[in-house]
Amino acid sequence: MGVSADLSLSLDDNRTLQAIGILADVLDGLSGPSVLDTVLVSKALRQVIATRSRPAYDFASRAFSTLEPDIKRQVAHDADVAAREAVELRGRVAGFLRDAPKRPVRDSGSSLLNALNTRTRRPSKREPDG
Repeated sequence: MGVSADLSLSLDDNRTLQAIGILADVLDGLSGPSVLDTVLVSKALRQVIATRSRPAYDFASRAFSTLEPDIKRQVAHDADVAAREAVELRGRVAGFLRDAPKRPVRDSGSSLLNALNTRTRRPSKREPDG
């Protein structure tokens, strides 16, 4: 979340927002003595997602910069792993959707007519007169 990257960042891009969400999720998963700081940054990141506003992003960036270097390294590592898993999952889902058998498209109007015609053509079963 460096200042030089901020200028080209688009808060209207869904992948950017997904990456911000991954960071927030990673921060939520951390525990330890600095958990209050990580919760603050996570909430700030979620505010960026909700508002897509530059001031919210700037606040979250400043909040992230206050984290201890060890925490930032851990977040970077965990976020990288989570992002790779998300990309892999997206690829598997896309492959599943691409390879899934397609249902035949039915014309509901003619299906209804066929059902009605079949029903009216059946011989009626009557009990023998007797």
